[in-house]
Amino acid sequence: MILKLELNIRPTPHQSVRFTRAGRTFKPKKIMDYQSYVRKLVEEQLPAGFSIIPAGVPIFIRQLSYQYEWSSATPKKRRIGKVYKPTKPDLQDNLNKAFLDALEGLVYEQDQNIVSINGLEKYYGDGDKITLILEYDA
Repeated sequence: MILKLELNIRPTPHQSVRFTRAGRTFKPKKIMDYQSYVRKLVEEQLPAGFSIIPAGVPIFIRQLSYQYEWSSATPKKRRIGKVYKPTKPDLQDNLNKAFLDALEGLVYEQDQNIVSINGLEKYYGDGDKITLILEYDA
């Protein structure tokens, strides 16, 4: 079965774990708000009758792309096509962690069941957007 999600939200990286003065770890409010909004957008797009992908079922991500809106400093004549974003945030660790953790418990039981990620990219475009296409055996 194939599931396609397109979320109009600015991709936000997950920062390292923060510590209180007492030495306890916590997740920053910015990340918690981002993940709850991602969950809300995903709930709206899930097909009727969708049931969570159970643990033990391999999940193949066919495309995961993070699109950032063009900077206002970029001339309009250069805003053509797909221009890759070589600057921060880190694609592999930070962006994926926040996004894929938000889907855990909503789309799939455990994110450890993701066995393959193809089409992973970040680039500039007309607006902020995250596109996810995943495949699994129903």
